[in-house]
Amino acid sequence: MELRVLGPDGPPEELADDLKTILSVDPVAWETLAKWFLTTDSFDVDDAMTSPILAASPLSPSQFRKCANGLQYLLEDWHLSGLQVSDLQKDLLVLGLSANEVDRLGALLERLEPIKRRVYASFMRSEHENAVLPTLEDIDVVCDIRPVFEDYVYPIPEKGAVRHTNLLGFSYMVLMELFTEDIGGETQKISFQLTEATLTKFQEALRRASEQLGILKAKTRELSSQ
Repeated sequence: MELRVLGPDGPPEELADDLKTILSVDPVAWETLAKWFLTTDSFDVDDAMTSPILAASPLSPSQFRKCANGLQYLLEDWHLSGLQVSDLQKDLLVLGLSANEVDRLGALLERLEPIKRRVYASFMRSEHENAVLPTLEDIDVVCDIRPVFEDYVYPIPEKGAVRHTNLLGFSYMVLMELFTEDIGGETQKISFQLTEATLTKFQEALRRASEQLGILKAKTRELSSQ
């Protein structure tokens, strides 16, 4: 039997495990999930790990991740199909869920129906933001102090007036690692260092970029309101 909402090829394999987790947690956990979905500004599961809603819930981070991912997938496909929750429930029966499980899950999905378009829009925004080029995902920064000696350790000079043990002073550096991820999930790490002067230029460039971004956002809001 063809799945009307979840597509002719069916959902990804991990959905079965996500659904199993959703159906295994208690009603308090379901309330946590519903509250997060209905109140969050971002459906990024990683961002949710610092949410007070999750901190006060009985869900472990692993359980929350599986539940949220599973519900997001169902809501996205439901919105994309343009069909009713009853059609999605029929698909879930085909996938092997019991009638009682489908009824329970259907009640939760009906509660989340008002935000299914936002969930889908968030998914599409992520797809567009991560397309073409790797996206910056994380930053590590540490400060470093470098001793400046009068001579190098190597090569060893045959003769000369300078001494490698003569400390001239210190130089202050910033060490930075940038972690990126492409749309296929491949990650890369870029490591580099900045002097104080370069750090100042970098900060100024980011400030100017932020100003330009603010102008673009204001202008596009004007265009969309016309």
